Amino acid sequence: MKIIGKTFLALVNVFIVGGNQTASAGSFNASDGAVIDYEVVGSGEPLLLLHSGMMSREDMRIQIDHFSKIYKVIAIDSREQGRSSPSSSQISYELMASDAIGVLDQLNIEKTHVFGQSDGGITALLLSFYYPERVMKSVIHGAVYNHSAYPEEQKQSWKNISWNKDNDADNDPEGFPGMAIEHYLLGRNDLTEFEAHLKKMSMMWATSPNLSKEDLSTIKTPTLVIVGDHYDISIRHSLEMHETLPNSELFVVPGATHFVHHEKPDLLHNVINCFLKQK
Repeated sequence: MKIIGKTFLALVNVFIVGGNQTASAGSFNASDGAVIDYEVVGSGEPLLLLHSGMMSREDMRIQIDHFSKIYKVIAIDSREQGRSSPSSSQISYELMASDAIGVLDQLNIEKTHVFGQSDGGITALLLSFYYPERVMKSVIHGAVYNHSAYPEEQKQSWKNISWNKDNDADNDPEGFPGMAIEHYLLGRNDLTEFEAHLKKMSMMWATSPNLSKEDLSTIKTPTLVIVGDHYDISIRHSLEMHETLPNSELFVVPGATHFVHHEKPDLLHNVINCFLKQK
């Protein structure tokens, strides 16, 4: 698989984050016209952070603040999400993995650790599959390797999804898709194209990823598979992923959902730190 982007440096500003650390913000221009926004903060071994679908890196701000004390954190707003620009291409995990490689190339980072949540976890898995030489260790939470893990009724719901700007339930910041609106507006002035964006994302969820067990068996990257034990991705599917990846560990988080990075950040950080530091 070839990278679709070409290196283009566009550091736009420097700002101060928690712990008096200086972060640099930049953007990467992919060859299909998508502009990928990111920030870099901290020092040490690189750690790439990839957020969940329709959100932005702000959804991982707790993780950025924590891990930047130990690592050089590269936090991306995935294409068409957060501060990153729209694109004429149908969004895909493969394109997001290619974007991540473009950002790493732009920053002259040869190899990195990766932590991805939900869609970010799927992208991290594809990075290990398509670009194994670029990933030192991978941590994936709430991710699937094949869309067959989702119930068929869920996939049909995604294929027929809609959004009503006048419906309180559709705009509830505690629910979906309302929780994504604040992140969407980081890079846009209004919600004119929000439903179209939601439909593009939902079609990706309903039809991908498409890795097989045979594909997983070729991934040698040390991988930590994380899943909450309550209303997260199927534990059975996560266990299957762990058993098929030849160099993986499994952590089932007690009393946690798909949002363990918010619910139990200290526990999550301790487990990830131990995994990344072990030889």
